[in-house]
Amino acid sequence: MSRNLVTVVVPTYNRPGFLREALTSVRAQDFEQFDVLIADDASPYNVASLVESFQDPRLSLRRHKRNLGYIQNSHWALCAAKTRYVAILEDDCLWHPDHLSRAITALERWPTAPFYCCATETFGAGTNGMHKPHWSRAETIELCDWRETGFGVWLVWGVPMSVSSVVVRREALDGLFWGGKTWPFCQDYLWWGQLALKGAFIYDPGVGARYRWHESNVTHTNLDATHRARSLAQWRFTQRLLASRAYALGGLRDLAAETKNFPPGPLSVLLVALAATESPEGLARQAHAIANARRELARHPDCATLYRLAARLGGWALNYADVAGRLRGRWWPIPGL
Repeated sequence: MSRNLVTVVVPTYNRPGFLREALTSVRAQDFEQFDVLIADDASPYNVASLVESFQDPRLSLRRHKRNLGYIQNSHWALCAAKTRYVAILEDDCLWHPDHLSRAITALERWPTAPFYCCATETFGAGTNGMHKPHWSRAETIELCDWRETGFGVWLVWGVPMSVSSVVVRREALDGLFWGGKTWPFCQDYLWWGQLALKGAFIYDPGVGARYRWHESNVTHTNLDATHRARSLAQWRFTQRLLASRAYALGGLRDLAAETKNFPPGPLSVLLVALAATESPEGLARQAHAIANARRELARHPDCATLYRLAARLGGWALNYADVAGRLRGRWWPIPGL
């Protein structure tokens, strides 16, 4: 077993140039107590030669015999780590030199925090932006507790933090639902949302990671109608699962108050997700109450198509709108991991 505090896991597939840059940014860290596990998803080039060229004993390679896909490869890598902390770096992203030192200092300071994340700058393809929890206005490092903000902040926009900004306390991964056998595409939303429910997490507004935009980003690949419907079905499934767990812990008791400032598009998607028959009765009842009180929502141009159709058919149809979306996307959640 490694005596180091951190395992840096780098899931990769067929991006030799990007991978070299990513590993170079890891080796440039001013914190040195780490091992690096490169999880290669059966790339069609000699990844071992690239890794060996660094001549760094901290770097190890695991090459899968067959392609697992990005999500399952990331899952394998996170679970393979045995150190106190696990940091994940996507092979097309980069770290600032102080990323690990800031993360470990914070996690040692707050020993009950399940994970750390930081602000992430985007670059490439003409982009220049910042990715961070949308609700935070912090200028210094802080603890984010869903019991103080309400869990609704996790349900309005996309994933609140960049994958490559996250450093996890390994024991916090125990008991996580990883996605079942159908692996929703928004695995980071699913994983970090569950971790946030375990306790207040650390957010550092200092920029520690860089997210690269390019034509082969998984998140930004152009999809046909069926794949878009599938992605939306998976997103609603993840929203419903996280909301259900928050509700079981005493959260989301006033859904109307927590969603009153949601834009029409995200709100209509969420109502379709929470009105489904699989939702806890209390959440489904609140979703219907919001739909009845917000009749104008269905007329907004940004309203989700499934919600608009359900509004035309009557309140009962909202119960089955999510099922219709799953059928349209040819996707159904199957229990498992």
